Amino acid sequence: MMNAIGGIGIFLLGMSLLTNGLKEIAGETLKKWMNTFTKGTLTSLLTGFLMTVLVQSSTATTILTVGFVSAGLISFVQSIGIIIGANIGSTSTGWLISLLGFKISLQAMSLPVIALGVLIQYMAPSDIKKYGGVFTGFGLLFLGIGFLQKGMENAQDWIRFESFDTDSVWSIFLLIGIGIVMTIIMQASSAAMAATLTALFAGAIDFGQAVFLVIGQNIGTTATAIVASIGSSVAAKRTAATHLLFNVATAVIVTILIPFILRFVEFATKAMTGSFDETVGLALFHTLFSVLGAILFVPFTKQFSRLLTKLLPEKANALTRNLDEQLVSVPSAALEVAYQTLLQMMKRLTDAMLELIEAKKATGSFEKKVREVEEAIVHIRKFLNEVQSDSSKLRNQHVAIIHVLDHITRLVRVLREQQNVEGVFHQEKLMKRWHKTLEQIRESFDSEEKLLAMEQVLEKTAYKVAEERRTRRRKYYERTAVRETELEVAMSKVQALLWIDRLVYHYWRAFTRLVQFKKGEEAEESTSFQEREVL
Repeated sequence: MMNAIGGIGIFLLGMSLLTNGLKEIAGETLKKWMNTFTKGTLTSLLTGFLMTVLVQSSTATTILTVGFVSAGLISFVQSIGIIIGANIGSTSTGWLISLLGFKISLQAMSLPVIALGVLIQYMAPSDIKKYGGVFTGFGLLFLGIGFLQKGMENAQDWIRFESFDTDSVWSIFLLIGIGIVMTIIMQASSAAMAATLTALFAGAIDFGQAVFLVIGQNIGTTATAIVASIGSSVAAKRTAATHLLFNVATAVIVTILIPFILRFVEFATKAMTGSFDETVGLALFHTLFSVLGAILFVPFTKQFSRLLTKLLPEKANALTRNLDEQLVSVPSAALEVAYQTLLQMMKRLTDAMLELIEAKKATGSFEKKVREVEEAIVHIRKFLNEVQSDSSKLRNQHVAIIHVLDHITRLVRVLREQQNVEGVFHQEKLMKRWHKTLEQIRESFDSEEKLLAMEQVLEKTAYKVAEERRTRRRKYYERTAVRETELEVAMSKVQALLWIDRLVYHYWRAFTRLVQFKKGEEAEESTSFQEREVL
């Protein structure tokens, strides 16, 4: 028994290392792939399937999907297709085990692979180390199956399934329940499937019992998403609900049609292998489960999405609703959501500044917008603090995002300064020009191409304002020296100039860093302004 328990533990550790390594290697590629190939339901389904096969984790695919829905890059309808495809892709583990796991000496194969993986992790350059995790995970996965096989050799001594007659409704429900509990305890449907296949291979359970355990495991695999969605974004809750309803509804239908499905499985397995190989048959049944669900659900994805959107409406706080903590394990998705959140914060501050200039005072609406951004700053700081970027491109984007947050924080401080109204009154012409620039920017937020073009406009504006500040400041002081202007008036106008200069500068730099994020570029902070005050 201890061999079996230890085997499950080693299998889970291997699956974790394998999944994390593959996510790190393919994360950016998956992100681009998802954004390109999810235009329709069928392409979304295919994307979910291929991504899950590639990273060997439907959970990773689901989390990345939530990130893209949160970021507004794909619709909730498209995410349903990806989730269904991920369910089909998750069955690949069963095929891997049934076709290879019981045909070769697993321990003899796994130990050299583990040794190679550890060697790469400790001795290879930093960019290569992530491949070591994949090799180590792959070796541990098969080592775990090897221990499972040993443990299951005497499984009849501690697993008593003889009393579970699959002709009895009560026994069927118990087997499905055991399958659910197995997956919840192991926190991985792949580990539960591996244990079931190994028990079947060892003769501890028969094929009929294994089938109902697999049905339960498909329901149990939704538990992780449900728990993870508690306290998370609405997108995460909708994703978890989609996963649950899809698997439960499919389980009910498959259970009702089980005699016909099992006959088809036996026929198809014999056609593939020449005889009825029970482990291959179970892997085939697992795949058919998800394929049948896809056939039933795909034609009604739009109706299904409308139902869930109605049942789970969006939160009131539009700025922070997408900052789902479940995304931090996929840095590319987390940074994309952070980018979209910061973009919305910039849009909110743009509206606030326009209101301030138009009303020439800090109105209640202005205060509300600034306060919402202040609250969002606190949330996004906590969110970004948990994200770890390893590749050079992601690090550049991560740094750009932190710069954006820094400049937005400083911009909010400037807007809270007492000089905000003085700036509007004392430098009316300058503020009118800034008002026109802000109006142009507000019209550009919905177009990435326009935003890139506006960065150059903002740069020119910031330099002009800095030049105005230097020129006018000297003139104000010269007039004071010859008593053409009262000192207090001159100082007030200079403070207004400095306030506008800080306002425009931080807005421009935040905007520039957002552009750098989309380009994936690394750039130094601008230091070309001469005589710049402490900002």
